[in-house]
Amino acid sequence: MAIMKAVVLGETEVGKTSFTTRWTTGSFPDPNALKTTVGASFDTKRVDLPSGKTMTLSLWDFGGQLRFIEALKGMIRGAKIGLFFFDVTKMATLDSIFGYWMPTVETNSSLDFSAGDGERFILVGNKIDLLNLPFEEVVEEMNRLAEPYGMETQLISARTGIGIESLDYKFVEIADRYAE
Repeated sequence: MAIMKAVVLGETEVGKTSFTTRWTTGSFPDPNALKTTVGASFDTKRVDLPSGKTMTLSLWDFGGQLRFIEALKGMIRGAKIGLFFFDVTKMATLDSIFGYWMPTVETNSSLDFSAGDGERFILVGNKIDLLNLPFEEVVEEMNRLAEPYGMETQLISARTGIGIESLDYKFVEIADRYAE
């Protein structure tokens, strides 16, 4: 069975680990047991691709603390697809995707977002269950930033599960497109 490396990137405490736990196990982690990921955590998810193949996604969930980035740069290498996460209640975490995380991926991998590799990633706005702003404002900003790179977008709540099924569908489609 083929294995594909996927990265889950974004600032600390935007819900990356909560998402990967829900996506791989089907349940939200105990909030009292949640701790900030230090460095990186690793998970796998077996997926059935639309092409009929079965693949294992090797999910690398990177802690968002910048003090660990030197160690994490090498772990980004070899990633074929990924998710950029931000917290919809802290829009500065969206800015960091385009100002920090995308350039870090480009510098430490063979991916080039301005040459079309944005299609390999999905921009994910998490914590919509906590959102006080109208969704339209967040969606407009996500689309404005992601569109030039051909990147898909998705709003979710890792806590409630809203949007997870749609994100799963989109991500599996991308994995199928880039499967070797």
